[in-house]
Amino acid sequence: MFLSTLFLLGGSALVAAVPYAANQTRESCNYLARFYPDAVFFPGSTRYTFEDTYSWSTDSWMGPACVYTPSTTAMVTAGIQLLAARDVPFAIRGGGFMPVSNAANIGPEGILFSNTNMTSLNITADNSVVTVGAGIKFGRLYDFLAPLKVVVNGVRLGDVGVVGFHLGGGIGFFSYEHGVAPTTVESFECVLGNGTAVTASNSSNPDLFWALRGGGNNFCYVTSLSLYTIPSESIALGNIAYGSGAKEAYINGMTEFALNAGSDPKTSCEGQSRWNPSRSADVTYHSFLFNSDNNPSAPGLVNLTAPVLPPISGNVTTDTSMSDWYKLFQGFPDFDNRKRFLFYSIPASAEAFTIATDTYYKVIREAGLADVRGFFTALSVMPITSNIIAASTGNGGNPLGLNASSVPALWLVESPSWKDGESDILVDSTHEKANAEIKANLEAAGHSMLPFVYLSDAAKGQPVFEGYGTESWDRLKAIRDVYDPAEVFQKLVIGGAKVTAERGQSAK
Repeated sequence: MFLSTLFLLGGSALVAAVPYAANQTRESCNYLARFYPDAVFFPGSTRYTFEDTYSWSTDSWMGPACVYTPSTTAMVTAGIQLLAARDVPFAIRGGGFMPVSNAANIGPEGILFSNTNMTSLNITADNSVVTVGAGIKFGRLYDFLAPLKVVVNGVRLGDVGVVGFHLGGGIGFFSYEHGVAPTTVESFECVLGNGTAVTASNSSNPDLFWALRGGGNNFCYVTSLSLYTIPSESIALGNIAYGSGAKEAYINGMTEFALNAGSDPKTSCEGQSRWNPSRSADVTYHSFLFNSDNNPSAPGLVNLTAPVLPPISGNVTTDTSMSDWYKLFQGFPDFDNRKRFLFYSIPASAEAFTIATDTYYKVIREAGLADVRGFFTALSVMPITSNIIAASTGNGGNPLGLNASSVPALWLVESPSWKDGESDILVDSTHEKANAEIKANLEAAGHSMLPFVYLSDAAKGQPVFEGYGTESWDRLKAIRDVYDPAEVFQKLVIGGAKVTAERGQSAK
């Protein structure tokens, strides 16, 4: 039996008679390699190993049948048309930072599309809009923008891809003034499941534009996006350590930020409590402090700096840039570890935050995770102010479902890391137990978890789109029906949170 399909290969139309094979995945790899021999890599090659092990977490090193590295939109179109016609599963990887095993890779049953070669960077003559290829990560983008005295509302730290960050509804230091990061997207360029290349913006396919700003990998293959830049001569930033005895002041400071710092939107912060049992039995407390006006003594920082909360090390440095800041965190000594993110959000309450913190560390200690090779963890907190929500309504909005009832809040992320796959069950089951106990203890004290789940920090199985609310979720499904009626990005791109999932099961 034969399938005649029109592919756009090398910029010209080619009608190919493609035989169905017993192993459609293998034959699809071979077919792509026939036309793009320099862009397809097989197991055993150095480039294949590089691409398969590119992701941050080692349980995302899954061993695809082959790796396809398109460098043009036409190559993306050809690949999608071929695999959709043959029902071959595939994954799409940009930065590879999300620690969900199949979010950006796939096993031997499928093909990995790697965006390593999609690395264009262009900016308008007035430096107001920067266009970013799907393979660009934030370090390179910040370096590109720094000499121009502009920046984007991007990730705080981490070797994160620009496109994936925005598809996940990203939040950064500048979000307290400019809203969640997708608010500053000018447009997306993407390829639909039928191979059609389209632009999504406020003036072209505006419903798709809305859906992409927090809707994940459900609608199309994004090849580039354009971002509005933010003028930035210099900023103040600090990596602060408070030690192990600062829990109460740290919790109060982060809570007060969520409650009151909305009046100082040029200031933002992220907190982390950390436990590394190979170094110390104690939990330590830390923060990243930021001011876009280069002010180290901004009003929003009063409860996170001396004399209220004096550091034992670190300070807020002035006259720096996101490019300089990002370079401080390029080392990532845990690159060859297994990792998870687990997200939940709570109302801004010191009591609720204390319950979450105490319960988390109690459960993981009692489970013996200190004996797991290479184990360490952090509980990060992003204090969410009313100003973030108000600023996020601009430029066409987004599907996140955040509104006045969503704030003030504390967004919490558990991020365990460990060495060996044989410890996966213990680490995962312990965190499942910890979060069940956190929920129960919060409810016993009269608090409750909020419904919102941040896609970029969600664990496999967390109900992301359910947390966006019924109205947003239903609208996302309707938009999916228009732009991907064959459900290519639901049924073939199987990793990541899916809008088609049943309620309560919106992630795979």
